[in-house]
Amino acid sequence: MRTRRHALLRVTIGTVGLLVLAGTISTTARQAAPTRGVLRLATTTSTADTGLLAALLPDFERQCRCRVDVVAVGTGQALELGRRGDADVLLVHARDQEDAFVAAGSAARRDDVMYNDFVIIGPEQDPAGVARTTRAADALKAVAGAKAPFASRGDKSGTHTKELALWKTAGVTPAADQGWYLSVGQGMGETLTFANERGAYALADRATWLSMRARLGSLRLLLGGATLADNPDRDLRNDYGVMAVSSAKQPAMNAPLAAQFVEWLLSKPTQDRIGAFGIDRFGQRLFYPNSEEGKATRELRIQIGPVMRTLTLNDLKALRKVALADHEVVGVKRGSLGRITWAGASLADALMAVDRTIADPRHTGARVLITSSDGWTASMKWVELFGDVSAGERLYLAKGCNECHGADGEGSAPAGQRPAPMLANRAFDASATAALVRDKARHAGIYAYTPASLSDPDLAAMLAWLARPAAAPVRTGRNPASASDPTRVTLLAYERDGKPMAGRDGLIQLVVGSDEFASRYSHWVASITVR
Repeated sequence: MRTRRHALLRVTIGTVGLLVLAGTISTTARQAAPTRGVLRLATTTSTADTGLLAALLPDFERQCRCRVDVVAVGTGQALELGRRGDADVLLVHARDQEDAFVAAGSAARRDDVMYNDFVIIGPEQDPAGVARTTRAADALKAVAGAKAPFASRGDKSGTHTKELALWKTAGVTPAADQGWYLSVGQGMGETLTFANERGAYALADRATWLSMRARLGSLRLLLGGATLADNPDRDLRNDYGVMAVSSAKQPAMNAPLAAQFVEWLLSKPTQDRIGAFGIDRFGQRLFYPNSEEGKATRELRIQIGPVMRTLTLNDLKALRKVALADHEVVGVKRGSLGRITWAGASLADALMAVDRTIADPRHTGARVLITSSDGWTASMKWVELFGDVSAGERLYLAKGCNECHGADGEGSAPAGQRPAPMLANRAFDASATAALVRDKARHAGIYAYTPASLSDPDLAAMLAWLARPAAAPVRTGRNPASASDPTRVTLLAYERDGKPMAGRDGLIQLVVGSDEFASRYSHWVASITVR
């Protein structure tokens, strides 16, 4: 146990100690019985190991005139503390388990707080050749093939849960009796220390690795790149969520203080501090703020060449109101995001409010770059807004192929996503391509494109455009926001299902009516640049 001013309790779990974990944590937590001035926070070890909590919590304690008692354990154990009423609020990172916690009524809701990413660490000599891979599943398969030592947290934490999912994707079932697979049963910091001593590979969150690497001289980062933006495997993103334990399930919990903590953690001032944490010491953020309150925007800056103007939410509402009814998109991680009716200003009208000449055909080759307040970016072609694109190109964009292969099939995969080959100006056999894109194991894309989601005729049209993208005829000069086809609408939405968006719903959201995937879909649009 290490004691800090927040009464931080570190619970580590050895292979023998698993049997007494429940009693140990329960007794310790109940010794600090809930009182009006005490908040019991159960959280993953990375928030403690990195020093984030030590940097943040004094501010909350001053504001609420309370004490925060922290138990830093794996996510699985933190959730169990919440189920038993031994914690008031949880800050964890295993999304499926968090969703199940909410579905069971143990919390009313779960909110995004921040994210970073996972990386694979290993010995300098890299006997398994992990540094030559670009996907975590391939890296783990290489480790297993080489029978190189691998240090697993083995503690049902969010990191351990992610590791097990990656082994499953790799088609490997590791076990302690295989000799090379070492289940440590400890937190992230202890696991990295163990890996350093044994010359083992390990999966780690980047924040803990950065905060400890000076003490881990035998290890180096082998897969994940220098920063989150350089990580070639998008499946390694690591999201953190916060949940106040349900007072209906646990009447003794400190519900008012838990609600105050959640509101404080998601607020813009705290989110800004999360985003700044680590930059001065490591040259990069250890955590990226991700709450909707922190990212919500009420105005956006539009720059078209030398012309720049800031439009407020009221400015957007003064433009012609356009609706997109019953719109559904599919997210890479979460599947369908639901059918929603959006209303707001068309993106085309907003651009023309800044520069009326933007609709002139002389701008045919221009690109529109949309940036959200958390740094997310999306790109649209001028012709998508003010002209026409061929059926094949429209399908290519609608199906999300641009997510990895680039807007023109140029193969310039966006930063942070796995490498994707150039497709433009190449001829593809339709049958072979159909077999590839419909096989998730062979096509490392965002979706397994079944015949229902991508028909043979649609695929043929897409391949025809890719073979000669520059030859596609373009008719310019019309604003699709006025077209009868709702899929021609691109919105800066400020209403959702007939209600104004605010706070946790965002305030200005990009919605591209033609897109079927959420690759160009975001809350909190902050700036738009045309070039």
